[in-house]
This record gives sequence, C-alpha cells and structure tokens, in this order.
Amino acid sequence: MSKVAEGIGKNYDEALADALSKVGLTKDQVTVELIEEPKKRIFNILEHKQVKVKVVEIEGKEANQKASKKDFGESEIEEVRRKVYDYLEGIFKAMNLDLKISDKYDDGTINFEITGNNAGIIIGYRGDTLDALQLLATNAGNKGRTEYIRVVLDVENYRKKRVKALEELANRKAGIVVAKGRSITLEPMTPYERRIIHTTLQNHPKVKTSSTGEEPYRKVTISLK
Repeated sequence: MSKVAEGIGKNYDEALADALSKVGLTKDQVTVELIEEPKKRIFNILEHKQVKVKVVEIEGKEANQKASKKDFGESEIEEVRRKVYDYLEGIFKAMNLDLKISDKYDDGTINFEITGNNAGIIIGYRGDTLDALQLLATNAGNKGRTEYIRVVLDVENYRKKRVKALEELANRKAGIVVAKGRSITLEPMTPYERRIIHTTLQNHPKVKTSSTGEEPYRKVTISLK
C-alpha cells in the first residue's frame, strides 16, 4: 500500500518538506497535491494562511517513469519566467520600490534574485514576507499548469545565509549538549528550518534530534544518543 501524508507550512516548500518527513520519501517518489492555498495580505495586497499539501507514494512502473522524466522545455520555462516577472514587477510598482530582478534556471527550478536599496523590506521577519511572496509568485507563474515549475525568490543571498546560520546554530548547540550532558530545545521553527537542523546533525556521533509540539510552535530538541 502506498504511503500517504499531509504536510503544512507557511509556503509550498515547507509544507512539502513536512509531508516528506512523515513518509520518509523524496519528492521524486511521490505525487503532490496542493490542498489548501494561502490567502495572505502582503503589503495590503493578499491575506495569508498556512499551505497544506498531500503526498502519495508512487509505486512500480509509474515511479520509474517519474524518476526518468526529462527537464522542462524552454518554452515552458520562459512562460513561467515571464509570468513571475510580470507579477513581481506589479507588486514592486504598487509598493513604489525600485528593485532589480535576475533569474537562473537550474534542475527544474527558476531562481530569482532581487536586489536594490530597499530590497530588505521584501524579506520580513525571519523571511516571512519573502516566503509568502515566493508562494504567490509560484502560483502566478504556474497558473493553468498541471505540473509546477519550482520558483525560488531570494534577496541578496538571504536564504543561503539563513541556511548557514541554522547549520552553525545546530553544531553550536550540539557542542553544548555534549559538554554539559543535557538536552537543549530550540525555539519554534518552520518545517523547512527544522529539517536543516535534523540534516545537519543526522550523522553526529554523540547527539540526536527530535521534533515536539504542534505547528506553528513545533520545536527541535537536541539530546545525547
């Protein structure tokens, strides 16, 4: 019987990461259904609520076909790219922001980099605004499509810096756990952020990690093995 799970998060990627962690599978091994979309008010434009997705394990021949699926065509990529550009430029114009957008396609994902003097306002608290805008841009770019091309927004490498900060946090806290011999529970994190902590410490020789609590207050605990 195929494994099935639902995941929630403040954006599509976090909801998917949450669902995949429950079934212990990768994206290539499942089909993904968007159950609940956000309605977030970003800069008085839209309202927000958590995203919910459902994943179902792919078995047999169908799984092999998905694993061997070729990349998206150039016309598909360009269409999504153009829609995202138009959407973002409309948002920035409404906010009276003079920002530049560049992009690069890589392995099924269009990565958009936003730069400018006031680009920081797009990030928000711990990336909340950036995550919400990314989801809305993803929906705008993929409107009418049955298979989404992933869209990632970043502002002056904020996401890479956030990942590095979480990895450093995980290793620093693990060192404290080993030195003091007691567990440490981190502050509430999103499914995506928790996954970074788990992944960073999964091969640590002396500590283990676990998640406790309910969303959106779920936390990671680091303890001795």
